Amino acid sequence: MPTFTAGTPPPAEIAVEVALVRRLLEEQHPNLKSLPLSRAAEGWDNVTFRLGNELAVRVPRRSGAARLVVNEQRWLPRIAGALSLPIPTPTHVGVPSPLFPWHWSVLPWIAGTSGLDTPLEAGEAPRLGRFLRELHAIDPMNGAPQNPHRGVPLGSRQAVTGARLERLLETVGHGSDLDGLAELLAVGSAIPIDVPRVWLHGDLHAKNVVSADGRLTGVIDWGDICTGDPATDLASVWNLFEPPAHARFWEAYGEVSEATRKRAAVWAATFGLMLWDSHHRADPAFAELGVRSLERVAATG
Repeated sequence: MPTFTAGTPPPAEIAVEVALVRRLLEEQHPNLKSLPLSRAAEGWDNVTFRLGNELAVRVPRRSGAARLVVNEQRWLPRIAGALSLPIPTPTHVGVPSPLFPWHWSVLPWIAGTSGLDTPLEAGEAPRLGRFLRELHAIDPMNGAPQNPHRGVPLGSRQAVTGARLERLLETVGHGSDLDGLAELLAVGSAIPIDVPRVWLHGDLHAKNVVSADGRLTGVIDWGDICTGDPATDLASVWNLFEPPAHARFWEAYGEVSEATRKRAAVWAATFGLMLWDSHHRADPAFAELGVRSLERVAATG
């Protein structure tokens, strides 16, 4: 299995280039093969290409992401109609072939930039709250996926999260405002889940929302879609907005228990530490967002 250094993405198991994607389109969706095709972005799991003006092609770069594409293909069409924001529901499905061993998708292109590049305005917090209320209200359905890392009891993640916090404190120095997070993680990780399982995006942070001049125009990258504790998604308010905007988010989402809100703060710290620990070498801006999320949790959690 390929290894990688903490703070950098894992290496691609297959080099996904324009020429390969063009051949896949010719093989499986020849009606699209003549559209302009260009590389748009590469993440930990997938490479995204712009296809013409209206479409994108999303292709996994490693085997661990292949099953996530299948989850998107199966479940996004079933939930999209209940949501008030666009999501990239596949328009064409790619299947394994001699050219490429995994599923891949053609999706609508959602215009804008990532929320990391163009942060959302504070006034968008209620739109995110309403979107999550809609998502979490959808019937989980028979066969809905579960994820061993998302929506689960926080105690199962405490050891990894604590180690990440210690590595961060070794970097920024003990005695910082982040020292108090250790107690929050210890106490919050013991809070039981007090609500039914709901649909989750599972990885809702600034790179997975689309921003047009600070307006929220879409939610992308649903590879971690699953069912579980809604606190996992509610954590996104600390990643995407400064504390003065949080009250309007919660008002738009609706009533939650104090236990759920506390778990959401712990999930926000969990994600913040993950962003810093996984990206500080290769993507400093993303890692810094993780630290800012932690500072917001320390101030309000």
